[in-house]
Amino acid sequence: VLVSRVILAFDLNLYLPLTKVDENMRRAHLRDAVLQQRFWFRKHMAPPEEHVDDPDACEEMSVLEILTGKGDHFPGLIPLIFAYLEAIQCDPETLELMRSYMDLLRRRASGQLATAARWMRARVAAHPSYRGDSRVPDDVAYDLVKACADVAEGRLRASELLGEQPIPPLRTDDAYYVPLMRRTIARGERASLLRAYAARYSAERDGYEGEGGPGGGESLP
Repeated sequence: VLVSRVILAFDLNLYLPLTKVDENMRRAHLRDAVLQQRFWFRKHMAPPEEHVDDPDACEEMSVLEILTGKGDHFPGLIPLIFAYLEAIQCDPETLELMRSYMDLLRRRASGQLATAARWMRARVAAHPSYRGDSRVPDDVAYDLVKACADVAEGRLRASELLGEQPIPPLRTDDAYYVPLMRRTIARGERASLLRAYAARYSAERDGYEGEGGPGGGESLP
């Protein structure tokens, strides 16, 4: 929902040729695709400020680059989200919650945390009843499903999956409806916000790469 609001507010264009979408889907089904594969994505989600030969061009990016940005031409989805939250003057409590969510996504895309698929594969492989033959016995399946439920409901801490992010019990008594902001953010305001957040994440990427990839780096500001 949040990303859809960002797309509408910034008037973004995320269209890709269907052949590229099909290829992305094929790659996404490969093991550890989040770390091992690159995916087609638009180079320019909004009309570029300077002239380019092909404003609809696509290029291959890692999931981390799609989320945090690539070069000077692609700001990344996470900086876009924070730019939108700043533009609508998001309250500090919600902003801090969004920071923790975005940091979780970034750390999974960088390999610092396991994806759900990798976490489940590891639990199956470590189970004493699993014989490494790709056959999942009933007790292994039961224990895996139970572990998933325990994590989702906050009874089991899985730091390799969630880091330090806690999962509190699900509550519905404080849910509230927030209508979609109707105004479109002007091009100048959008460009200013994106430059600010792209610079922050560019510095974070440089620090991450300097520490040798997965396993290093601190949380984003």
